[in-house]
Amino acid sequence: MPRLNKLAAGLCGLGTIAILSAPVLAHTQTAGQPTDGGRSRMHRGMRAGGLAGLPLRALELTDAQREQVRGIMTARQADFRALADRLRTARQAEQAAVTRVPVDENEVRARVSDLSMVQADFAVLRARVHEQVFQVLTPEQQAKARTLAAERQKRRAERKDRVKGRV
Repeated sequence: MPRLNKLAAGLCGLGTIAILSAPVLAHTQTAGQPTDGGRSRMHRGMRAGGLAGLPLRALELTDAQREQVRGIMTARQADFRALADRLRTARQAEQAAVTRVPVDENEVRARVSDLSMVQADFAVLRARVHEQVFQVLTPEQQAKARTLAAERQKRRAERKDRVKGRV
């Protein structure tokens, strides 16, 4: 399996884990308490804002804002679970079509198309949650979130350049 395909498969798997973990991880931690609860490094990064794409911990939310975010995530919990089920089914169907011998190109294309539609639905749901959570933030927190996102993008680009240098 080419390196890029392995990476894409791994990232898709992480997305599924994020979806399935949303109910457990949607509860934000209170100040002064341990933040990881014994979870692995991957799970520590996925909290209520993880699916919203916002670094909520760094934005220092008030208690009222935490409750609002928790409410948003709870309200969307069923949507995330339903999409997780659809995503799992679509991936299994795509994998079955890809490994079937003899190859049925039309079937592979149909299953990949189905998978793409589910991934698009998931992206739209994440965008809606992001929008709802973003509206909870003060203008100062929104500006800080944008700054942190730009810094994160810059670090990703730097890592990508370093990896290209090793190849």
